[in-house]
Amino acid sequence: MKKGMNRKYAAAALAMIMLAGSLAGCGNRSKDASVPAGAATGSEAGAESTPGGETKEEPITITAFKNSVAMPADWKWGDDPVSQRITELTGVTVEMQYATTTDNTEINTLLASGEKLPDIIITAANGPVRSLLVDQGFAVPLNELADKSYPEFYEVLPKDMDKIYQEADGNFYCVASFYGDANKYGDQILNSRGPVSFSIRKDFYDELGRPDVSTLENYKNVVLQIKEKHPEINHPIWDYMINTPWNSSSLLNVLARMYGADNNYFHYNGDQVEMVFMQPYYKEALKTYNDWYRSGLINPEMFAYKTDQQHASMKEQDIISYVGYYWSLLQMTGIMDQMVYETIEFPMPEGKNPEELKIHDDYFSTGYDGVFITKDAKDPVRCLKYIAFLLSDEGQLLQRYGLEGLTWEKDEQGRPRETELKIETERESMEKLQKELGVYNYDFAWLTSTWAIVYGAHNTYQSYPGALRDFEIMTPHQQNERFSDLVYALTDTDELVLREQIFDTWKSGAAAIIVTNSDAEFEAAYDKFISDMNKSGVDQLCSYFTQNSEYWKALGLSE
Repeated sequence: MKKGMNRKYAAAALAMIMLAGSLAGCGNRSKDASVPAGAATGSEAGAESTPGGETKEEPITITAFKNSVAMPADWKWGDDPVSQRITELTGVTVEMQYATTTDNTEINTLLASGEKLPDIIITAANGPVRSLLVDQGFAVPLNELADKSYPEFYEVLPKDMDKIYQEADGNFYCVASFYGDANKYGDQILNSRGPVSFSIRKDFYDELGRPDVSTLENYKNVVLQIKEKHPEINHPIWDYMINTPWNSSSLLNVLARMYGADNNYFHYNGDQVEMVFMQPYYKEALKTYNDWYRSGLINPEMFAYKTDQQHASMKEQDIISYVGYYWSLLQMTGIMDQMVYETIEFPMPEGKNPEELKIHDDYFSTGYDGVFITKDAKDPVRCLKYIAFLLSDEGQLLQRYGLEGLTWEKDEQGRPRETELKIETERESMEKLQKELGVYNYDFAWLTSTWAIVYGAHNTYQSYPGALRDFEIMTPHQQNERFSDLVYALTDTDELVLREQIFDTWKSGAAAIIVTNSDAEFEAAYDKFISDMNKSGVDQLCSYFTQNSEYWKALGLSE
C-alpha cells in the first residue's frame, strides 16, 4: 500500500469517488485531522478498565454498521452466551446494522447523505470505502485517540498493524480482522494456516499398493494408473484455483515454487521487482502443467466451471488427486471424521530438494475487515476501549472459541479444547452454533485474528484426521510472505487499472499455454504470452511495485 499518492480526482467529488467500487485505496488526509469534539468526554473521566479485564464502566450501547450481510441472519445482541459475557466484561451492548448488498451501495449512500454516522463502521480494510472514510474525514485517527485518552490500546495492538494501515498523514484509522501478530507466532502448536497441498483419494491409492509419489513424474504415473482403473472419474487432477494462477492455493503457483519461485507474484532482482511469470522457472512450471494436460490428467472444462459445478465435483468425489486448500475439499465432501483424501508429501521435480519448497503462510495475513471509529461516535474513547478488548487474548478466545466451560475447556497446557456440545452442535447446524452458542458468529466477532485460530488448532483438528495430517505436512514448508503481499497492494487508481489488465493477461495467457497440444503450440503460446505482457506494460507495473517495495522497506517491513 504505497502512501502519499496524489489522487487523480478531487476529494470534493464524493459521488464520483463512490463509483470506484472495485478499487482499493489508502487515504491522503491533511495533518489538521484531529479527534472530534466529545473524544475527551465520558470515558476519559476515568472509569477503570484494562484490555481484556473486568470493567467498572457504565453501561453503554454502541451502534455499528457492518458493510456485509449478517452472518448469521436474524440474530441480535444478547441472544447468545458470548455476547452476554462481553457485555458483562465491558459494559457494552452493540446495536448492529448490516448491508444487504455486496457493492457498497448502502455504505456509500450513508456517507453521502450527511446523516449522523454510527459509532463504528466495519468494512473491508483494503477496499474503496476505507479511502472514503479517511479522505473525507469520516473516521477518527486511532493513534491520536489512544495517545490522548487511552494509551493502553497499544498493549494489545498487534505488531506492525499501525505501520501497515498508516495513511499519508502519518495516522492510522482502523484495526483489522484475520491479521497475524508476528510477536505471537510462536504460541502455536499446530500451524493450521497452510493454503495448498497435494492429496489423493485414499481408497484408490490403497488399491494400487501405495506406490512412491515423491517426484512429479512418479505422481503423474500413479494418477494415470488410477485413471485407467477408474475411467468414470472426470477430474484426475483438480486445481482448486485454476483461474487465479497467482493464488497461493493454485496448482500453477505451487509448481512455480517447486521450480524456483518463492512467493505468489514477484522475482526480486536486487532492488528491482520483476514479475514471477517472466522468469525461466515459470516456463518450467507451465511445461509440467501442460504435460499433465496432454496426458489427459487435466480436464479443460474446469476453466469454465461455475461455483456450483466446482462444489458438485468435490462433493461427489469426482476427483483422483486434489491440489489446493484441503479444508475446502472437506467442507464440500461433508465427511470430516474420515480420511477420504489423503495428503501426500509434496512431489518434487527430479533432483529438487523438497526441503527447499516454501509455500505461503496465511498466518501472516495483513487483514480482512477493518474496524473504524467514526467522527460522530458519541464516546470515541469508549469505542477504542471496546476495540482493545476484542484485540485482547480474552476477547480473542471469546470471538473464536466461545464461552469457556460451555463450548471449550482448557487442556493440559491451558489451550482451548472443544466440548462435545460444541462439536455436536456444529455437526447439527452451523447457524445454530453461531446464533445459540455464539461460536464463529461474525456479526460480533469483528476482530478474530489468525493467532486465535492457531492457538487451539492442535485440539480442534484432532477430530478431523485428514485435516490434521494435511496441516502437519504443510507446516515445515510455510514461510512469512507478508512483504510480497504488501508490495502487491497498490493503491493509486491508474496503477490498479494496469495491475488488473496485466493479471487478466496472466490468467488468460496461462490457460492458453496449458491447453496446447504439441511442443510447437506450447512455444508459440508461450512467446505470445511474453509478447502480450510486454505490450501491456509489464515493465511499468514492475516500476510501480518497485516503488511500493521501497516504501515498505523504509518502514522496516521487508522481513
